[in-house]
Amino acid sequence: MLSLTKGQTSETIVVTLNEKRTLDDGYYLFYFENITTRDTATKVYSFAEDESSYQTRFNQFTINTTTVFGTKPHGEWIYRVYESETSTTDPTGLTEVEAGILKLNPASEFAFETYEVDTTFKVYAG
Repeated sequence: MLSLTKGQTSETIVVTLNEKRTLDDGYYLFYFENITTRDTATKVYSFAEDESSYQTRFNQFTINTTTVFGTKPHGEWIYRVYESETSTTDPTGLTEVEAGILKLNPASEFAFETYEVDTTFKVYAG
């Protein structure tokens, strides 16, 4: 499960894409779909943008959640990663190399608001 926070300009995604990859050179299409609202977001990386020191074991990319998700809702998203020979944002006909769940956290945590209220009781003494 991936975990990202909205409003961050630089977060890291770590995935394992080389296990099912068939192309020697190309692009990865990250396709995100919100589980509840079905909103979608995409991000394309070239194979050369992989920041991992051990690319045969894992792949690492930097993502700007402000530009990718913008005003889209936080919550749980399904992510799918496709390989492609071109820089496309349409997953139709592409080979999927990984899928999973992404938790997109809000930019700030919800803070409960409390109130101080004087409580008075009326008792029947009858």
